[in-house]
Amino acid sequence: MVSLNPYISTGSSAKDVLIVEDEQGARRALSLLLCSCGYRPQAFRTAEEAMTWLGGGERPAVALVDLDLPGIDGIALIEKLSQLSPKTRSILVTATDKDSIVRRISGHGIPYLQKPLDFEGLLRLLNGQ
Repeated sequence: MVSLNPYISTGSSAKDVLIVEDEQGARRALSLLLCSCGYRPQAFRTAEEAMTWLGGGERPAVALVDLDLPGIDGIALIEKLSQLSPKTRSILVTATDKDSIVRRISGHGIPYLQKPLDFEGLLRLLNGQ
């Protein structure tokens, strides 16, 4: 279930997924797809909104973070998240071409997926396969 109030704490488990995506349609579609597969997504438009939620003590198992966000970008958010919640597995999600993304994440060791997302592949990744 997608929380209507993103600041309500729902507890944390292996099924909790943080989504940070500025495009409303993509954010909603990904949330609904993950819900239909038994995950509990918490979706935010900006890194700042996600940081507020994380400041409440939430620690998702996985964070799916768009690269090009308004304000703090995805790479900076993932770096902050790794300090706040070292057990959270962060994955950068981007429509940026492969060469550009490799240059931008060089030295950061951040896994990434390119848009449009292969949802079956994402589920395999979330399930640790």
